[in-house]
Amino acid sequence: MQEPSRTRRRIDYLGLDMDREIPAPPPQPRLADGVDPRFPGWKREGEYLYRRRLHFPGLGVQLWPLDVEPVAGAAEELVFYDTETTGLSGGSGSVIFLFGAAWCEGLDLAVEQLFLSDFPGEPEFLLAVKELLPAGRVFVSYNGKTFDSHLLRSRFLMNRIEWEPGPQLDLLHHARRLWRSVTGECNLTSIERGILGFNRERDVAGEDIPLIWLAFLRSGAPGTLPVVFDHNVMDITSLARMYTAIGRLFAGDVSSVRVDERALGAWLLGPSPDAGATILSDAWERGNAEAGAALSLHLKRRREWDKAVEVWESMIETSRSLFAAVELAKHHEHRARRPDRALEMVDLALSWGLPLDARTHQEFRRRRDRLQRKIERRLGRLDPGRPASR
Repeated sequence: MQEPSRTRRRIDYLGLDMDREIPAPPPQPRLADGVDPRFPGWKREGEYLYRRRLHFPGLGVQLWPLDVEPVAGAAEELVFYDTETTGLSGGSGSVIFLFGAAWCEGLDLAVEQLFLSDFPGEPEFLLAVKELLPAGRVFVSYNGKTFDSHLLRSRFLMNRIEWEPGPQLDLLHHARRLWRSVTGECNLTSIERGILGFNRERDVAGEDIPLIWLAFLRSGAPGTLPVVFDHNVMDITSLARMYTAIGRLFAGDVSSVRVDERALGAWLLGPSPDAGATILSDAWERGNAEAGAALSLHLKRRREWDKAVEVWESMIETSRSLFAAVELAKHHEHRARRPDRALEMVDLALSWGLPLDARTHQEFRRRRDRLQRKIERRLGRLDPGRPASR
């Protein structure tokens, strides 16, 4: 007997009777006052279009203090957005049925959601979405560059509506760099638990959302759609919280949230070398060897040789660092012109008996042989009577 598909198992788990034959979809309620009892808090603006607005005091954000990448000129120019679709794989067959956007109003965050209750209303729905994504704004998302923006562009194109996304800031890339080594995973719920410090009390799995909307189309009953609505709101407000957390890290407040200090410091070396070096130096003093390695390379690029050598020597003393031994060997060979000291570093590293892969072991041997030849040639020049080594 063939095992049921993953989608089939999810349908059975949710208790959705997707196989029941329904002669025709239920008619949409026609309510002149814009109120639909199925969706409290939502205003019906068209036959298939619903809208609701929420307000979150104190969730407004401030612009990042460092020009890490182009951002808006004011916090009010940021638009945080997220979509819920009929399929997670994207493509022309996926339709956006729920769209949420948020922007700052002073110290607060305003959230507006648009809900598409059936396929025929997509053009009207997309025109309303376009109003929430005005030109001249910076659109902040989580995986929006890869998924949401492309799907939006596809749906606008298929409905012959002109739209082009403005500058995009995808926080997924920031999360991966700053927190992958901290949380292990970089999905939004992992960042919420491990970095932002909260858990969702009631939520729905992303893979179930398309099934929930399709079940609503077949029955006309909202079912668990309200949970999907709240899921979308939590995604958007988490974007604002994450933006704030990253901004504090960029300002140098590494104690505000957990972070990979090596990644943060190395990232800031470009736009703000002094700030990045300070973060790496502080982390190194607290025993972060990776931060020490990044700091030493920064000092090496700046030709601050004495400081770089000091870091490498400390790394060798405290952690038997192969990286530091190689860097010191290169420094003594090429910078200080002391092949004998370089050979000491290579022999020291080999004496530790650390497990080396074949390539690394071969590189050490080649370096050692080269250094021995340099030393012998130097000794030959100092003692003309000494026979040359073959």
